[in-house]
Amino acid sequence: MDKLSISNKTPPSQENSSLDPSNYHNSNSSFLFSYFTSASNSTPQDHSPLIIKELNEHSNTTSRGSHSAPSIFTHVKESSAPASVGSSTGAVPSSIVKQAVLGVILYLLIGVAVYVLRNRSFKGHKTSPLVDGLYFTVVSLSTAGYGDIVPHTHFSKLFVCAFILVGFGFVDILLSGVLTYVLDRQEAVLLSAMDENRGDAMLRKYVIDVSKGRMRVRMKVGLALGVVIGCIAVGALMAHVLEGLCWLDSFYLSMTSVTTVGYGDYAFLTMKGRVFASVWLPVSTLAVAKAFLYLTELRIDKRNRRTAEWVLKRKMTAGDLMAADLDNNGSISKSEYVIYKLKEMGKIMDKDILLICNQFDKLDTGNCGKITLSDLIQNHH
Repeated sequence: MDKLSISNKTPPSQENSSLDPSNYHNSNSSFLFSYFTSASNSTPQDHSPLIIKELNEHSNTTSRGSHSAPSIFTHVKESSAPASVGSSTGAVPSSIVKQAVLGVILYLLIGVAVYVLRNRSFKGHKTSPLVDGLYFTVVSLSTAGYGDIVPHTHFSKLFVCAFILVGFGFVDILLSGVLTYVLDRQEAVLLSAMDENRGDAMLRKYVIDVSKGRMRVRMKVGLALGVVIGCIAVGALMAHVLEGLCWLDSFYLSMTSVTTVGYGDYAFLTMKGRVFASVWLPVSTLAVAKAFLYLTELRIDKRNRRTAEWVLKRKMTAGDLMAADLDNNGSISKSEYVIYKLKEMGKIMDKDILLICNQFDKLDTGNCGKITLSDLIQNHH
């Protein structure tokens, strides 16, 4: 047994402690630490016997919780955990937003400046240099590619090649990060409102996935598709009003723009139309991209649920018995069955466990198999 093994001797004062829920939690924690440490200090081939050894000992010692921890830790955990989570999730998104805003502004300024200064290097239907430069930059960023303004000199073609790569690989990532941040914030607000309004059972049933603490994926897909339809409708309306196109051509232009197909037979040619497109195109293309991501997430979520259901309902065969019998004793314990099913579902992997073990070893400065308050203080200095 490694340094985190669980003792098989039960103190007399703890023989009747199995009714205390905290003891079960403590025994679970001890078991996990023991399992992780055994796995990290063993070769990959030796993991299975150690896992079974720890699990079987855990099943016999679930009532042996530790009562030595100071009671003040419970208060500290309840008061500090939410604050730490909030602080960790609030710092990163704010930096992403700042980077995205600065990146987009810099990208637009460079595009407009080059277009205005080298106006003769571009050909096509032109209105105002500033408006056309902004319009050309946004069309390049959104990958719509109408073809109404194109480079026709060696300098402009080389510049556009580099400009597109930067916009596609850097700025688009920043914009996607901002969109994800905004949507996550909106989801958090909605979940908070739903949590306060506990009486509305129907909304909680169809909007929130209570088990995962998030909005249901199909609800996200519905909202995203609604935004996409709204963008298409707004684009068609403004193309009809600003460009003077018929309703069919306006809808056609809006659809090819939102999906970034951009055949080039129709485009925004007026100054007002290009100003509108400079704002509408980025919003619409990001909305479509997010909608497709949600559709992909929905399919993956359904596939994972079907896989888990199939794994749980599938009858075991002799081959399964041999594969699940990790300690080769001719039978499968409950612990072995749990591990086998989790592996079939793809929920646990040895490499993830080893990473956690390495992190635990770093925190366990005293090399005693436990993380104590003194270890945490020592790691913070």
